Amino acid sequence: MKPSFVRACAVVLCAALTLVTALRGQETVRPGPRVELAEHLVEIYDAVGTVTLRHGTGNAVTITATAQGPDGGQLQFQVDHSGDRGRFRVVFPEVEAIASPEGTSGETTDLALRRDGTFGGDRDDGGWRRGRGDRVRVGGSRGFRGWANLEITVPDGREMKVHVAVGHARADGVNGDVTLDTWGADAEATNISGTWLLDTGSGTGTVRGLRSGSLKIDTGSGSATATDIAGDLLDLDTGSGAAEATNVRVERFRFDTGSGPVRARGLTARRGVVDTGSGSADIAYAGGAIEDLSIDTGSGRVNLALPANVDARVTIDTGSGQAVVERTGAIFERRSDDGMVLRFGEGRGRIRIDTGSGGVTIR
Repeated sequence: MKPSFVRACAVVLCAALTLVTALRGQETVRPGPRVELAEHLVEIYDAVGTVTLRHGTGNAVTITATAQGPDGGQLQFQVDHSGDRGRFRVVFPEVEAIASPEGTSGETTDLALRRDGTFGGDRDDGGWRRGRGDRVRVGGSRGFRGWANLEITVPDGREMKVHVAVGHARADGVNGDVTLDTWGADAEATNISGTWLLDTGSGTGTVRGLRSGSLKIDTGSGSATATDIAGDLLDLDTGSGAAEATNVRVERFRFDTGSGPVRARGLTARRGVVDTGSGSADIAYAGGAIEDLSIDTGSGRVNLALPANVDARVTIDTGSGQAVVERTGAIFERRSDDGMVLRFGEGRGRIRIDTGSGGVTIR
C-alpha cells in the first residue's frame, strides 16, 4: 500500500471522527419534553421569551421549553455539550423583526442575532465558533410572532448564564453562581443565595431576599432594587436609573448611579461607597459599626441617618451647599464655609461626604 494512500485514509478518518464528535456534541430537541444538562456550567440563549429558574434536586439542570405565539412552531431548540459546559439555544428563523411576547414591554432594540440563536459576547467562546450575526429588530408589536418560554430547575452550586434580549428573566430559590443577562428585558430574583449578577440594558433589576453570598445589579437606564439582603456584598450600579435598597445587612456595599438617586433604608454594613454623579443620596443605617463610608454626589443632596451608637469621624465638603447636623453627641473639630469635621464617640470609623454643590444633613 502506498504511503500517500495511507496518509489520505488517515486524513479522511480523522475528518470523519471530528464530524461524529461534533454531531454527538450538538442535538436538536423537541419542545415539551424535559432536557437534562449535567455540566457544571450551563448557558441559556432565548432572544425573545421568558426564562424562569427554580431550585432543583438531582445532578442535572433540567429545561422544559414551550413554543408560544402564532409563529412559535418555526422555533428550534438545540443543545450543545463541550467538556464541563452545556448550552441550550432557542433558534429563530431568519427574519428582520421579532415581536415582544404577550404581556411584556413593547420596547424595541436592534440585536446582532446569530443563526445559531446566540447573541452578544465574543466571536469565539469556549470552543463554540460564533459569527457576527444579522441585525434583527426585537421587541414591539410587529414582526415574527413566536417566542419561547423556558422552565429550568437548577441544583445547588451550579453556574448558570442566562441571556434574554426581550421578555423576562426570573429566578426563585436558586443557590449558585448565576448571571441574568438581559437587554431590554426585566430581571428579578427572590429567595436566592450564592454569587449573583443581574445585568440589564434598559430593563429593571429587582431582588427580594438574598440569604447569603453576594449580589450585583448593573443596569443601563433601568432601576436597581434590592430588599432583604444578607451576605458579603451588595453592589447596585445604574446609568440613569434609581438605586434602592431596604433591610440590608452586608459586610460592604457599593451604590453607583450616573444621574439617578440612591435610597437605602435599614442598612447595616461596616464599609460602603455611594457615588451618584448628580443624583441625591438618602442613606439610613439601622445599626452596627461603620469602619469606612464614602459618599460623593457631585451636585446631589445627602441625607445621612447614622446608627444610634456611631463611633466615627465625619468629614464634610459641600462646596457651595449647606451642612446641617440634627443629632446630639457631635463634637465639632473644624468648621468653615464649605464644610466641617466632626466626631462621634472616639472617632474610630471614617466617614467622608463630598457633594460639590449639594447640601448635607446628618441625623
